[in-house]
Parts: sequence; structure tokens; C-alpha cells
Amino acid sequence: MANNLSSRGLALEANKPVFFDVLNNLWDPSNPDGIVNIGLAENGLMQTEMKSFINSQKAAESHSLTYGDGFTGSKKLKEAMCHFLNRHFQPYRPLQPSHMCITAGASNAIENSAWALCDPGDYVLVGRPYWTTFRSIFGNRAGVNILEVTMGDIDPMGLDAILRFEEVAEQARLEGKKVKAILLCSPNNPLGRCYPEEVLKSYMRLCQNLGIHLISDELYGLSVWHNPSIDDPTSFTSVLSIDTNNLVDPQLIHAVWGLSKDFGATGLRIGVLISQSNPQFLNACESISLFSFPSSLADKAVTSFLANDMITDSFIFTNRARLSESYQFVTGFCRANGIPYTQSNAALFVWINLGAIAKDTTMTDDEILSRTRREKVYLTSGATYASEEQGWFRVVMAHPRHVLEEGLNRMLRALR
Repeated sequence: MANNLSSRGLALEANKPVFFDVLNNLWDPSNPDGIVNIGLAENGLMQTEMKSFINSQKAAESHSLTYGDGFTGSKKLKEAMCHFLNRHFQPYRPLQPSHMCITAGASNAIENSAWALCDPGDYVLVGRPYWTTFRSIFGNRAGVNILEVTMGDIDPMGLDAILRFEEVAEQARLEGKKVKAILLCSPNNPLGRCYPEEVLKSYMRLCQNLGIHLISDELYGLSVWHNPSIDDPTSFTSVLSIDTNNLVDPQLIHAVWGLSKDFGATGLRIGVLISQSNPQFLNACESISLFSFPSSLADKAVTSFLANDMITDSFIFTNRARLSESYQFVTGFCRANGIPYTQSNAALFVWINLGAIAKDTTMTDDEILSRTRREKVYLTSGATYASEEQGWFRVVMAHPRHVLEEGLNRMLRALR
């Protein structure tokens, strides 16, 4: 039989993630020939604390072995999620359980948005650089397209960027492309910066004018830390905290959060999709929740965690301090070795320019990656984030010091 896959299956097979070989051979001192992973956006700084908390919880109850309260999260988890986000995201209107749909991770929450807000062939606007896995999340199953907004020399986090979004939306209209939403990653991945409140308000005005939705992926919202090199840092502002009166129809505003990044718990698979004024949207998401509902055991553990203010406050404080220390270590390494980087104060990574230190200045990003892979260190190039300039790479800094030291030294050795 030459081939027994559908055309859809063939297209999906070609999109298989490329980093699974890294996960199957991770470096640690007991496996010196493994691959040092400073490419995947995982937070390894708080695993000891999270493991300790989860292991301290009571054993599973019978209710955890059932379908629970439905496929969009238990009643207790939604109440705990509301309690937690009301404290830390400061929504203008306090969150209620009816405003949210719990999913098996933030990616599921975003894909639910694709299914419920868009038809196959529709477009979502995303500014460059961005996490290009959004293409797979929107496109692989829901058939929704990403339409990139090129920034040129404009600050992607500034007010002028809105003009670029408006221009691309108008060009799409002229070409017969149907734009249904703007997607923001706030704080931004890969730049590690927050959108000022006035910029978020301008995006809301634009969405109102265009009659499209605003989806704010706020997965790194609590991973904002002190950078001593920035005198007046921009803090995180959730779209939920903004009074939409005279800005935008609140039915158009949606937010996504989860425990993967801020709490170093990628494997727990708990995300939340929030829409405070669009019950039809959430009902549509609930109709497909069979395919995205989280484990009842994870639901139970996260409920206990988010309801415990003392634990979560301590966790957030410690995580921010460790992220700040890691950032200063990585950027200190960059300065000592002449590697340019951009200033940031949020998320888990540093945006660095390896092209600037390569022996051969004509070396492409793929050639640099090939060299780093030969040294068994995994990082991701600007192409993974639709960077408009060659040479830029994202280094994940949320690792213990010995991992960073090994990975950065291997990275440097690959280029010299």
C-alpha cells in the first residue's frame, strides 16, 4: 500500500513537533552526553516547591475518578480560579465561574477560540515577532489562518504598532480575506515585555472599529520581575482590568491564562478561557469541551493550590526573584562575551543576537542552529518567532544555574 493517510493526515504528519528528540535525551550531570534544553519555554525554577505542594495533598477521592462536574472544570476549581485571578489580575468586573471555561492547558483554550470565533479560512492578526506555534493551534484542526503584521522599525509594544494592524486589516479586506480577531501575547513571547495600558486600550478601539475580537494570551502575566537596568519598567496589565466603557463592546474581549509558565507546571495541563460578556461564545466552547477537559486529579490539585493565598503569594514572590537572578546571570554572560540582547522584565527568556558573534557573518539562523545542535544544546531561532531580522535567538533562562552554565557555554563553543 503506497499510502493510507488522508490528505489531512499527510499535512498533519508534516507538522510533527521537532523537539521530541531533545526531551528523550535531556542533559543532567548524570547524563553528560544529553542535550541541554534552553529552548523550550518551561519554568524549571520552582519545581521543588510545586512537587512538595502536590505531594502534600490528600489522596484521590471517588469524585476525581468520574466526569466530575462536567467537561469545563469543577465548580470548586472555577471558584478557586476566580478567587486567585480576582486578587492578581484585578479585573474591572470581578470574575465569576460563569465567565470561564477550564481546559487542558492554555493551548486548548486558544484553540477553542479558533473553533468558536472563526470559520475555516478566516484570519487572525498577530504582530511579529510571535510564537509561531499559534499557526498550528489555529490551523491544524480548526483551519484558521494567521495573518502576520510586520513592524519594521516600529516598537511592537508601542502605539504605532496599532497603525500597522489597521493597515494589514484594510489590505486583507481589499483582498477578500475575512479577519475575525487580533491575538496578543501579553506579556510578549519572545520579547519578554508588557504592553502599556494605553496600547491595550488602542487595540480595543481598533477591534471595535473593525468589529473583530481581541484575544489576550496572558500566560506569563505573573512572571514579571525586577530588571535593575530598566528605570521605568512597564508592568503587566490584564485586558480584564480595563474598563471597556466607550472603548469596545465587552463581548469582543477574551483572555487566556494557565499554570504552565507562572507556576512551572506545564505537565498539569490546566488552562482557562475567560469571556465576561459573551455567554454564547463560552457555550460554543462547552459544546466541544469533551476534547479539551482537564484531568480530575489535576483539577483537584490546582483547586487546593489556587485557594491557598499564603502558598501562591510565596510562590509568586520567589519565582519573580529567581527569574530576576537568572536574567541577570544570562545577560551578564552575554555582556562578557559580546552578545547583544534586548532588555526585558517579563516571561522566561532573553532575546539575544547570536548572528552578531558568529565567525562567519553570513551564517544563517539554520546554520547557527546546526552548530549548536552538534554541541548538544537546544535553543530556538528567530525563524520560530517570525523575526524580521536574522541572527536573533530565544534563550529560556528559567533553569537552575548549573543548567544555564552548561547550555550557554556549549552555545558559545558552537560559534567560536
